[in-house]
Amino acid sequence: MSQSVHISGLTTGQPLDLDDATVSKGQTNALGHLKAAAYVQIFDDAIMVFFPATGLADGDLRHGETSPFLMDLHACYLSELSAGETVRVAARLLDHDAKRARLIMTMTAIADGRLAATCELLLINMHVEKRKPVAWSAEQMARWAMLAAAHKDLPPLPQAGRSIGPLAPKS
Repeated sequence: MSQSVHISGLTTGQPLDLDDATVSKGQTNALGHLKAAAYVQIFDDAIMVFFPATGLADGDLRHGETSPFLMDLHACYLSELSAGETVRVAARLLDHDAKRARLIMTMTAIADGRLAATCELLLINMHVEKRKPVAWSAEQMARWAMLAAAHKDLPPLPQAGRSIGPLAPKS
């Protein structure tokens, strides 16, 4: 029997909106813009919304005896943010397999719509006690498939899949 899967707020062709955050003065540096660690903290807060919102894990990041573990994170800082600015964080699924998933989150300034940052994540499903990778459950795979179907036609983001390679040789 097939299981009915629903993800609240999921719209085909749209990233999944997760969270809004307002930059505080304490999150800015001496130059008046958001600190690098604060960008990552905002993304981290949003990922804690993502898992319960999608049903992939609960609020404690658990799904039975498993939990998604972060394996890699790549943040791209595209625009300065100042105290008082409000941003919206959204996520889209880039890829998934039996044990892993790759997401990219975007941080957009609400006032003017500019893309301020992206954060690409590689996640692996881990057995919490054994600390070994395990396959996603059938329910989780159905949810990943639903996200994949909803996000498959989104235009690619140039930040997705980027790496920091060697600097160009000096001539």
